[in-house]
Amino acid sequence: MFQIASAARPGSRTGSPVAQPLTARPAPARRARGRAGESFILLLLDAGAIAAAAWSTHTPWAVTAAVPLTFAVAGLYRARLRFAVLDDLPRTVLAVAFTIAVIHWIQPLGRHGIAALGAEVGAALLARTVCYRILRWHRRRSPGRAAIVTGSGDLAVRLAESLRHDRGYGLAPVGFVGPATLSQPTLPVLASADDLERAVARYKPLHLIVAYPAVPDSELVPVLRRCRRLGVTVHVVPRLFELAVGSVGAELVNGIPLTRLRAEPVQLRRWPLKRLIDIVGAGLALILLAPVFLLCALAVKFESGRHGVLFRQQRVTRDGEAFTIVKFRSLTPADEGESQSTWSIDADARIGPVGRLLRGTSLDELPQLVNVLRGTMSLVGPRPERPYFVERFGHSYAGYPDRHRVPAGLTGWAQIHGLRGDTSIEDRVRYDNHYIENWSLGLDLKIMLRTLGTLIRGTRD
Repeated sequence: MFQIASAARPGSRTGSPVAQPLTARPAPARRARGRAGESFILLLLDAGAIAAAAWSTHTPWAVTAAVPLTFAVAGLYRARLRFAVLDDLPRTVLAVAFTIAVIHWIQPLGRHGIAALGAEVGAALLARTVCYRILRWHRRRSPGRAAIVTGSGDLAVRLAESLRHDRGYGLAPVGFVGPATLSQPTLPVLASADDLERAVARYKPLHLIVAYPAVPDSELVPVLRRCRRLGVTVHVVPRLFELAVGSVGAELVNGIPLTRLRAEPVQLRRWPLKRLIDIVGAGLALILLAPVFLLCALAVKFESGRHGVLFRQQRVTRDGEAFTIVKFRSLTPADEGESQSTWSIDADARIGPVGRLLRGTSLDELPQLVNVLRGTMSLVGPRPERPYFVERFGHSYAGYPDRHRVPAGLTGWAQIHGLRGDTSIEDRVRYDNHYIENWSLGLDLKIMLRTLGTLIRGTRD
């Protein structure tokens, strides 16, 4: 666990304005296992209380198992700064109502069944009341999880002081990242706002609190994304929170709302399900579309003559890794240099009727299902680009490198909105990063269904 005393540089006095320059390279931060442990304790306690109530009321075990499951879906095991049974009550009521409705639809419960289910929920709430007291007591007697506060005014100071004085939040501020003039007598200023990423890499906090730093959002956003990739939990004070902007889902610290940013998609527990869907979906598609593959291959062979049926090209996927993409050939480039540096061939007169048909219907993309099976691509994600353009766009468009936080995709949020071919790169970057920030299995399903509809209509948006 992070030692709070290590936040100040050796030999510095309490309240010294700025720590020594940061020179350490970024290193992966250790994950906060404590919060996961608290959630696991709640799950075990719920399961035990519900099992005891089920045994006493002779409720079927299948019904008993449904309650913790719906509790999890309702977010009752989420990480949080404060524990309060009354705060959980709305989620609990909705979870119980949903459980009763679904089970009653499958098999009528009757009055006894509904009463037994209510007894289980009551037992869980009673157990949580006791458990919350224990968890709060434990937090107040533990060192807390190290946090850095980045800000440039009194709000950052108020937050740090509130967290230090009430250890029930479970966070222990170790210093500020901001201007040297920040007035705070008890915690050091670890670095300037421009050195936030280096400060996180050096001090390895488990939490980062963003309280109006004097940095433009366009510069702050990519830094916070990289901090999350180091395993840091990021909390943000919403702008204009005094007008209740961004208050939904936020947690209050002495009246100041903190919105917990979701972890990067690849760090979420449900992310492996995306890979499972990729394998199953690509495998089934390759089997079911085998006749289409054969017809496309024969047509390309007829038009291209001695040239190969498949076209291979270097592209870039997750974390900037290069891979070889496979497509049906619609044009044979004059040389490798033309292939790697020509932006769009849609208007190229060398494309024959077969090539135009394949490109117009996206059938030329089908061999990429092999890339999906290999794991270099996903069914849904940002479109992969060639290394030449990745380097070029990375210097020209803010947020372009952030597209590579997830694997490249056969289709994606930008593509279904018509952003493919010779279209705005700036718009693609915005749509791709929106997809990554809001990723869910449901969003993937929506994109795939819309892509399927486009293919059925035979149009290429």
